[in-house]
Amino acid sequence: MSIKLICTDVDGTLLNKQREVDERTIKTVAKLNPEIRFVLASSRMPKALYHLQNTLNISKMPLVCYNGALILSSGDNFDLQKIISSVLISAEKVKAIMALAEQHQIHLSLYQNNTWLASAIDFYAQREINNTRVEPDGLLKDFSAEELQNFIQNGAHKIMLMGEPKLLDLIEANVRKNLQVAVWRSKDIYLEITPFTNKNEGLQVLLNSFPENSKVALNEVMAFGDGYNDLEMLQNAGIGVAVGNAVPELKQAAFAVTKPNIEHGVACYLEEYFDLEMIR
Repeated sequence: MSIKLICTDVDGTLLNKQREVDERTIKTVAKLNPEIRFVLASSRMPKALYHLQNTLNISKMPLVCYNGALILSSGDNFDLQKIISSVLISAEKVKAIMALAEQHQIHLSLYQNNTWLASAIDFYAQREINNTRVEPDGLLKDFSAEELQNFIQNGAHKIMLMGEPKLLDLIEANVRKNLQVAVWRSKDIYLEITPFTNKNEGLQVLLNSFPENSKVALNEVMAFGDGYNDLEMLQNAGIGVAVGNAVPELKQAAFAVTKPNIEHGVACYLEEYFDLEMIR
């Protein structure tokens, strides 16, 4: 099978325990055929992926952000002209979720395009800052009612609620019952909400955007992942690879299982599949 594009999840898959790209992975990606596109697919916002692209020297490559809700033609810096596809949570649903967060006194982070607004710089926001190397663009309380209304009116690509698991359980049940949105828990203290889309749908939109002379079919894609939000992508890719630390359902659905992310799982599989020189 001829692989023309590699699409990988970031957290828990490509990155090590320090949320960084390790040296072995950097060298392995550099050895790939330059004609193979290397695409990051994540629930992260664009600017939380730019530094990773720069480290891998792939800043000209497309990005699948917010679990497929926002597709960009390249990284480097954010430009509306780079948007290939954008699917947003409606303003009405954003307001409903914000009301639930306020009712339960839960941290709320609102993401739209390349902007992150947080309810506060608290333990949870600081944790996210440390994990993604990105800081909020503003605090919700600093906006006037009119300014916030104008921002919300455009919708959101992602809403993240962070707090006590039991409170998030209550909110999750309410959201699943009353709002038509995608909901998942990457950790018990995180509740992430996006429009009804996924990485596979975003990837297909990206593939369809390529010019005729450089088309890529889904069976020419190699995909890596570790979580439930990677399932559709791995199921539909030509070669779907789960890292060793992936959830059991993903391992069962994958074409292959490689080593865990903290043992260079992505690099190991690439080295073996493409017969690259082993790097130590």
